[in-house]
Amino acid sequence: MRRPSARTLYLAAMAAALALPSLGWLGLRGLVTAHGFETPDVAPRLTPANVRSGRFQKDFATHFEHVFFGRTEMLFLKNGLHDLANFGDYHAGFSGHVIQGKDGWLFEKPYLDVAFRAPLPIESTREQRAARQALAHFRSACAAAFPNGSAPPFAFVLAPSKAEALRDKAPPRYAFFAERPAPAPGAAPEPYAAWRALLAAARVPFVDAAQLADPAADPHTLFPYGGTHWTVHYAARCVSAALAAAAPSLPRPEPLPPTLAPGPDDPRDRDLAHLLNVPIPYRRHGDLHAHAAFPPAAPSGRRILLLGDSFGEQAKAALVRSGLYAPEDVRLFFNRIPPAREFRDAIARADTVLFVWSAPSLANHRVRDTLETLANHLAPSVKPGRRYALGGSPFAMDPAWGLEDGGRTAVLAPGASAPLDLPLAGIRKGAAPTRAAVTLFSADGTALPPLPVPCEPAALTNGAVLRVPVAAPADAPLRLTAFRLDLQ
Repeated sequence: MRRPSARTLYLAAMAAALALPSLGWLGLRGLVTAHGFETPDVAPRLTPANVRSGRFQKDFATHFEHVFFGRTEMLFLKNGLHDLANFGDYHAGFSGHVIQGKDGWLFEKPYLDVAFRAPLPIESTREQRAARQALAHFRSACAAAFPNGSAPPFAFVLAPSKAEALRDKAPPRYAFFAERPAPAPGAAPEPYAAWRALLAAARVPFVDAAQLADPAADPHTLFPYGGTHWTVHYAARCVSAALAAAAPSLPRPEPLPPTLAPGPDDPRDRDLAHLLNVPIPYRRHGDLHAHAAFPPAAPSGRRILLLGDSFGEQAKAALVRSGLYAPEDVRLFFNRIPPAREFRDAIARADTVLFVWSAPSLANHRVRDTLETLANHLAPSVKPGRRYALGGSPFAMDPAWGLEDGGRTAVLAPGASAPLDLPLAGIRKGAAPTRAAVTLFSADGTALPPLPVPCEPAALTNGAVLRVPVAAPADAPLRLTAFRLDLQ
C-alpha cells in the first residue's frame, strides 16, 4: 500500500478542520467547550423590527454557537495556529490579546500599551482641563444636592497596573521597543502622574496604589500571575488607606499577612489562561496565590459606595471579607454608570464614596465622562405630571426633613415645616407657569390633597427651582414617599 505524501496528509487535515462545523448538522456535541460561549440558545426571529434593532443578528450568532458545535473546535484551531505562529508568546483568546512575559506571567495587551506606549490622551492639556472641570462639577453637584455639608466624603483609588508594578516581568520586546522610558525611582508613571497632580490640585483625597506596593514582597501578593486584577490582600491595603484619607471615622480593613497557597483566592478575577481557548494550558504546576486573611470582626452597619471599573470587585471583596461591612452595605457599580435614580438613592445612603479606576480608564476620558454624568444625576429636573420618589433623593435635603425605612420615607416632625426645592425641566424664570399644584404621597401610597403653589417670580430661585412649603400636622408626623408636580 502506497504511503500518503506529506501534501496529502496536510490537505486531509485541512479538510477535516473545515468539516468540523458539519458536526452540528449531525446533532453531535462539540469535542471541547470554548470559555465565554455558555449562553442560552435563542431561536432567531426574522422580523423587520428585530433586524433594525440588531436583536435578530445577536440571536442568530447565539444560535449558531449552539447548533454548529464545530465552531468551538474551529476557535481552538484558529487560536492554536495563532499561538504556534507566535512561538507561544502572543495569544489570542476570548478575552482579547494576551501577552506572555517572563516566568510565565500573563498580561493583557491594553495594560502593556498604557505602560509602554506614548502619548496617552490624559497627557494632553485639553483632556486635563476637561478632567478638572468634571471634578469641580461633581463636587459642586454634591454640595448642591446635600446642603449644610451633609454629602458623603469621596476619595479616589488609583488602582495598580500589573504592567507597571511588575515591569521586570513584562515581555522583553515591550521594554526594547518602548516609546515611554521606565520612570525614575520613586516617580509616578503616566497616567498616574497626571491624575495625582489633578487630584492634589483639586484637594480630592486619593491613594496611589503603586505607593503601597512593597518591592521586596513576593509579587504574588500583588497580582495573580495569570489574572487581570489585583489580589484581595492588595486591594484591602489600598481601600484602608483611602478610607483613612476620606472618612477616618469609618472602620478600615486591616489585612493579616496573606497565605500563599495553590489556587486563586478571588473567583471574580479573570483567569487569562482559562480564557485563552488554546489547546496548550498556560499554567505552571504548583503556582502559589496569595489568600487574603483578616482578624475576626463584627459588621459596623456603615455603608460604602464603590464606582469605577472591574478593579472594584476585589475592593468590595476586601471590605466584605474583613467582616466590618455586610455584603448589602457595600454597593458596587463597575464598568457601567448607574441610572440617575439608582445613583441618587445609593449616594444618599452611603457613608463614603470610593472611585476605583485602573490604568486603561485613567489614560483616557472615561473618568471625566463618568463624573460629568454622575454630576448631572445629582441635579435632577422635575417634569410635570410624573411621579418621583422623595425619600433617599436630593429633593428633600433641608435639615428639617428626616429619613425612615432605610431612607425610602421622608419625615417631618409634628408641627414642623420645611420646603421642597423642585428643579423644573425647561422652565425659565421669565416663562414661569401661572399656577401649579404639588401632590404628595404618604407612606401607605395615599395621595394627599394637592398643594397650590404660588408661581410669582419670588417663588422661583436660580431661574428654574420651584420652592414648595410643606407643613406637618400639629398632632402627628408627616411621612412622604413621593410627589407629583402639575403646572397649569
